[in-house]
Amino acid sequence: MDFVKINKERHAVKSFDGKKIPTVDVKQIISAASLAPSAHNIQPWHFVIIESEQKRQALLSEVKGKNGQQVKEAGAVIAIFSDTNLSERSSEIARIGAGELDSEQLQRFNSRYPQMFESMDELMEASYLSLNIGFVTMNLMYAIKNRGYEGNVILGFDRTERVNEILEVDKRYRPELLVVLGTSESKGEASYRLPQQNIIEIR
Repeated sequence: MDFVKINKERHAVKSFDGKKIPTVDVKQIISAASLAPSAHNIQPWHFVIIESEQKRQALLSEVKGKNGQQVKEAGAVIAIFSDTNLSERSSEIARIGAGELDSEQLQRFNSRYPQMFESMDELMEASYLSLNIGFVTMNLMYAIKNRGYEGNVILGFDRTERVNEILEVDKRYRPELLVVLGTSESKGEASYRLPQQNIIEIR
């Protein structure tokens, strides 16, 4: 689909018909989204497809307000986590990608990047992770629309280790966002965009 067209057609949709999305479709959507850029190519994202109805129901205790209805109705729910062990993520990339990375890249992932990540303070790490999660989440929304589904991003939930406990996810991963997707009669509505003169400067 044309990039401008998909941007104009993609809107937040918050009501779904409950029809389950095949897992293969969800995995392909995530695969497409994970082509997103990331700082140092560190790819600090971790996706959990919540297929278990029991876990979805349990997760509702952490979701705020009307967001719970979206989780109930969606054809699929994806929880996006960030990897807080960036040094280990860097080493994993070196191990798994050893056959495709050149010697300079391996040196960066095995040595240089882990040292850099270990020097980050808590605020810098949180900012670094949030920016990278933003990249992949926007890609995910485009991939959902491109696949013919509607979707929405939910920030209104308690991003605590309780989410890890419910979903049985290692506490190395920090919950960031929930993404709901599915089929719907609603296509959403275009939201107001500021004009160019308010967002662009030429110097």
